[in-house]
Amino acid sequence: DGLMGGAPVGGGVGKKKRTPLSFVVCQKRIDTKLLSKGVPNESDGMYSAPCGTLVKNIQSLRNETFYINGTAPPFSTSKPVRYIVVNNDEEMKQVPLPELTWDLCHDYANWTGPIKVPAVVQMAHKLAELGGGFADAGKTIDAHKYKNKLHFL
Repeated sequence: DGLMGGAPVGGGVGKKKRTPLSFVVCQKRIDTKLLSKGVPNESDGMYSAPCGTLVKNIQSLRNETFYINGTAPPFSTSKPVRYIVVNNDEEMKQVPLPELTWDLCHDYANWTGPIKVPAVVQMAHKLAELGGGFADAGKTIDAHKYKNKLHFL
C-alpha cells in the first residue's frame, strides 16, 4: 500500500489490517522565539513564553504546523520546537496531535518535568548517538541482548 497509505499488520492467516499513521516532522534547531505578553509590571516581550505554550497555523499553507515551547529557562529566551504534520490518515484526524505531542514530552523516563521534544524522539536521538560513538558505527552491538530494553537512557 506504500509508505503514505498506512502500515499493514498481521491479523491472522491471510488477513491484513490497515493501521492508521501520522507522520510528523520535528524541527528542534530553528530561529523562532516565542515571547510573553501581559506580564504584570514588565514590558511586553521581555520574557520567554511559558512552558507548554502552543502556537498553531502560522506558517504553512500546505501542511498543518504547530509550535510547542517545551521548556522555559528563567534567565534566557527558549526556542520552541516546530512540528509539521506531513501526513495524517483519516482515522487519525480525531486525535489532537499537539496535545499528544505535549503529553509525550512528559513521558521521558528518569526525568521529572517536560523535555523539549517527545520522548520517542529523544530516545531515537540517544540511540543514534550511542551507535555513532562506536568505531564501527555500532555494527558490533548485540541487538538481541538489548531487545525491548531502554538501555540508552
